[in-house]
Amino acid sequence: MFNFLKKKIKQILTKVKKDITPELEILLLEAGVSLEVVDNLIKDIKGKDNVKKALKQSILSGLEAKKIKVKNKPFIVLITGINGTGKTTSLAKLAHRFLKKKKTVVVAASDTFRAAAIEQLSEHCKKLGIKMIKHNYGADPSAVAFDTIQYAKAKGIDIVMIDTSGRLHVDSGLMRELEKIKKVTKPDLSLLVIDSTTGNDAVEQAKAFSHLIDGFIISKADIDERGGAIISVSKVTGKPIYFIGKGQKYGDLEEFSPEKIIEALDL
Repeated sequence: MFNFLKKKIKQILTKVKKDITPELEILLLEAGVSLEVVDNLIKDIKGKDNVKKALKQSILSGLEAKKIKVKNKPFIVLITGINGTGKTTSLAKLAHRFLKKKKTVVVAASDTFRAAAIEQLSEHCKKLGIKMIKHNYGADPSAVAFDTIQYAKAKGIDIVMIDTSGRLHVDSGLMRELEKIKKVTKPDLSLLVIDSTTGNDAVEQAKAFSHLIDGFIISKADIDERGGAIISVSKVTGKPIYFIGKGQKYGDLEEFSPEKIIEALDL
């Protein structure tokens, strides 16, 4: 993670003796950092004597982390994101994390739109040993989520996790569906799964979903050489990053740490 940026920033700081901002600006854009965040970073370091320190402070100021605090029972977590981001796998990883903390979990198969989505989620639930509530494909996703919450209340289950349809952020119909699910279920926490490798597109997704979510899970960080999405999403939305996903195992989900990002960048 961040190998591209780490190497290039070091080269710029070492070789460029005068104003490094033009080269740094191009580098950050190449790394998929959003233009508005690049502008802020350049503004923060321009004219500073210790450019490395100023860059570190500027990046840190845009990275917000937050931890989950389970207060209600059942505690309702809604997971959303577009197709291909690793949404369902991230849900399974988070469910595994709850199980490790001795919480009981039930999952709502509210992705009733995508072919094989219920089967994919069912396989994860079987491996984790948790109950999944489902209806038929084409059913109302809100009804599935509602039934799952009622099941959790009846059985005294700690955590309800709602898997929603993978959707394009430009699909207004599916976005309205997500709004309806939120209205029906009133989740305690709504997380958007962002694919770290998609750079600026991930930032656009973050903006589009920001009014419906509380924060982010950043997936595929282990194969992201650039890291622009991680640097950008909190800054452009004001929403925190909860978790970083690395790898395919259920344990490959770690709480987000801004300090670890700075360490990875060698700043």
